[in-house]
Amino acid sequence: MSRTVYIAAVLIGVVSAALGYSVYLIAGTGSIWGITTGESKLGGLFWQSLGFPVGQLLYYQQFKLASPLEDYTQAVVFSILLGGFATALLTKSFAVKHIPDKWMLIQAILGGSLLGYGARLALGCNIGNFLSAWAAGGLHAAIFTAALLPGTYLGLKATETFFLTRAVPKKIALTLPSKAQRWIGVAVILAAIAVIPLLKPLVAVWWVAGIIFGALGWVSSICFASCYRDMVAPKFASGVMIKAVGLAILTYSTGVFLLQLTGIPFRLQPPQIGVIQFLLGGLVFGLGIGVAGSCIFSSEWRAGGGSIYSLIVFLSTILIGMPALSLHYEWWLAALPQDPKPFTLYSYGPHIGYLAPLSFSLIMLAYGAYADPSSRLAISTWLGTKLFSRKPSPILRQE
Repeated sequence: MSRTVYIAAVLIGVVSAALGYSVYLIAGTGSIWGITTGESKLGGLFWQSLGFPVGQLLYYQQFKLASPLEDYTQAVVFSILLGGFATALLTKSFAVKHIPDKWMLIQAILGGSLLGYGARLALGCNIGNFLSAWAAGGLHAAIFTAALLPGTYLGLKATETFFLTRAVPKKIALTLPSKAQRWIGVAVILAAIAVIPLLKPLVAVWWVAGIIFGALGWVSSICFASCYRDMVAPKFASGVMIKAVGLAILTYSTGVFLLQLTGIPFRLQPPQIGVIQFLLGGLVFGLGIGVAGSCIFSSEWRAGGGSIYSLIVFLSTILIGMPALSLHYEWWLAALPQDPKPFTLYSYGPHIGYLAPLSFSLIMLAYGAYADPSSRLAISTWLGTKLFSRKPSPILRQE
């Protein structure tokens, strides 16, 4: 299983870099990717459909509402769900499950709301402000991470106190016959492909990438929340997710670096908000990670695979947390100092820019190996053999 996770992590990095290059071919400038801008627009469209004048808010004047199928930031949200759904069907593993009891429902709504509020306060989540931000050599990646990890720890403590012994899923799982799942999966994929010619080229690229991301998430169960949990609570950590996320960052950032060396322009500018706002957003987002037990990316592909708990987390993120932040967005900008603003180290050249993600991903890989008992044993055995064991004496053949 761990090998599948590592392969998927590398592929996520490869597809992320390929997405940036594809955007360059279409728009003339490469791009890193994120999820929550599109999710917040979906939340805005929902409340607007109910008659609320959300378009008057400063947030939705900055991130303008648009039709989901004409806006790549929203298309990728749908396609990640679709990728998880189709892959679960094709692997005959789709099931409506994780139906929450009262406490688990509260946990899902609270965790999802915190995820949404924190992500848009910092204008990015574990993708935009972590995976992509590190690949872009952004200072905001380090700031967000520095706040995210303590937030995750506090969220885990809150979960242990209030939800661990109370929140229990109902012992119900609804599934379909294996053959039916396979055929429905094929139909879903064909429908997803049939949509592509109807989309604008830029939207189509993000649509395809999202399907791949959702599929990779499902087959590998890769989860940034598990990575953060293992980093702040290493007692029971396996180290697998830490190494997987480290590999994803390493692969993605190497792709961006190589593209930068060839002179391909990229939009690597961090969100232009103050450092303190990044810290607060990262802290709140980390609380959501610890309470919900999932990140925004994993809640999507899990929801696609039939997890009702993850679906509630996902909907709470979009329909509660993010719209709530949009109501307060202007207040936060006025209340918090908006200087200094973060920058990307790529402004000093490709080699300086690559240094930060290279160093961080190698630290994650080393820490993941340390946290993984099997890795520690393999490393100690190898070192013992190389450093302390003599080569075996040759055996003389008897004539």
